[in-house]
Amino acid sequence: MPINQPMKIDWPHAGVSRRSSFRGDVDRKGPFPTPWSLNCRSEGVISERLRGGSFTGIAAAARPASTVYRDRTITFSGRAITASRVGDSSDTAFSSDVSDLLRPALFQLAEAGEQGPNIVAVASHKDSHLICWTATETWILRGDPLNGSRTRVSDEVGIVGADAWTVAHDTVYFLSSRGLYSVGADGSGLKALSEDVLPVDLDDVSDATATLTYQHSDRGVYIYTTGTDWLYAREAFWPFDTSTTESHVLLGPFYPGQGTSFGRILSLHGNIAASSVDVTWRIVTGDTAGAAAANGKLAIEADVLGNDFASYVSQSGTWSAGRAHMAYPRTRALFFVLWLSAPTGNWEYETVAFTKMQSGLWR
Repeated sequence: MPINQPMKIDWPHAGVSRRSSFRGDVDRKGPFPTPWSLNCRSEGVISERLRGGSFTGIAAAARPASTVYRDRTITFSGRAITASRVGDSSDTAFSSDVSDLLRPALFQLAEAGEQGPNIVAVASHKDSHLICWTATETWILRGDPLNGSRTRVSDEVGIVGADAWTVAHDTVYFLSSRGLYSVGADGSGLKALSEDVLPVDLDDVSDATATLTYQHSDRGVYIYTTGTDWLYAREAFWPFDTSTTESHVLLGPFYPGQGTSFGRILSLHGNIAASSVDVTWRIVTGDTAGAAAANGKLAIEADVLGNDFASYVSQSGTWSAGRAHMAYPRTRALFFVLWLSAPTGNWEYETVAFTKMQSGLWR
């Protein structure tokens, strides 16, 4: 049977994919999504070519004990938000003296005649806006708490926890039970950032201890939960773990066959950046695209935990820094993913190409 032309494997541009089926992604040109990774992400565009590799996640930033807005200390309990006297955080005694414009203020998040729900989080931006959340609503306070105006931004989207937000310039990012959202600090432009790309691990989030941190050097939002931690950057999600130096990524899945035939992977031609540590490549197969992806994720998790993963791997080898590293796995498969990993150190991906041929019919 004829050998197909080499197929180039580009670095994934979509981060960790949440697609229920990979059929539309296999055997096509262009950057592939990755079904799983750890401590790996896209690094940028070089000559309009996506390039990626390992990265080191940061720890969650410490949060202040209280929120200060317009020189008032903002606290909340139940349905009520309390703003202390201007310049005196210890003074929360209310006064009927309407001429005292510095006096403490008390308010809730509700339209006229309504009773507001419990407050979950508040965030100040400069001295102009105070963003407030319940579990299912987002509000904005413009001006001073005593005489400013309150507007409900959304009656459907709230926040999961008191620290599940971060501010980047004039944009606020926050984690809702529906996923990651951004909103202008003035309450404008509420936007869902994860409707099509939210990883399954972040679906239906209810983690009240979740914390968000914006890192300017990475231009991304770090999301810390009690489960997997995530970096949102370049409109993609990348999982990370600050407790390990290991880095892993699955590329694919790919369909090496044609029509109703199996495919045989004849060769792999790998290029790793000159400054990289050694990278181990492994081929993980499956009877379906989803099975190959799932097997690859299970293999990574077993490796990270120090468990045996040999049963998942068909062929493996090592690429050192530089180009022209050729391997000949001769693996027969319906679908496969390429697993790249390094136990420690930094590495950068250049490109990989593989050749294939038809290898019998599947039933």
